[in-house]
Amino acid sequence: MDEQHLEALAEFAAGAGHEINNPLAIIGGHAQLLLTQIDDPRQRRSLAVIAAQVKRAYEMIADIRLFARPPKPEFVRFDLYAKIDELVEKQLPEFLPPEITLQWKHDEPSLFLESDPVQITVALLALIRNAVESLGEKGTITLEVKQDQEASPVEIRVSDDGPGIPEEIRGMIFSPFFSGRQAGRGLGFGLPKAWRIARQCGGSLELEGGESSKTCFLLRLPR
Repeated sequence: MDEQHLEALAEFAAGAGHEINNPLAIIGGHAQLLLTQIDDPRQRRSLAVIAAQVKRAYEMIADIRLFARPPKPEFVRFDLYAKIDELVEKQLPEFLPPEITLQWKHDEPSLFLESDPVQITVALLALIRNAVESLGEKGTITLEVKQDQEASPVEIRVSDDGPGIPEEIRGMIFSPFFSGRQAGRGLGFGLPKAWRIARQCGGSLELEGGESSKTCFLLRLPR
């Protein structure tokens, strides 16, 4: 995607955010207010669904704006293992279904690199969310890091044993204008967001291997 298309997307996202966020705020506010006034369990569940979908719409608009005009990375030296540990312990339990297993371990005590820890966390969270969405209620997600030499890039792999990605759409999965849901696997906006962050941080994001029952994304980051 060239700069002209990115700028057009940024303008669209800004306009859509202004026009859509206002009615979303009203809908979400009323849903939250009614939740404090209603005791009926069925009505409360319906209101909770409304509030959750409003939040999802907010996040979609924010993702489009981030893709089109991402913030400039703030490079600092940090421990990647410690940051992933924090992600696994504090953020993932909020949306990881009980029947989905996350496999993450590291043999070395630490792995330092110079990058933007906030944006890297956002990218990893997007990749894991994508895996959760593809698995549904049951399956395994594997998160692993490989670093052979100090001068080589750090390789982070996020894989799942859900439905694979068909060959005919593999070249489009990082496009913000493409949805893979008709192919049997929801791709969402998380993949373009993660791809954009990887590029901003001087790295890359790619889909490994061919079509299979296991999907693996490889995030490479310079040391």
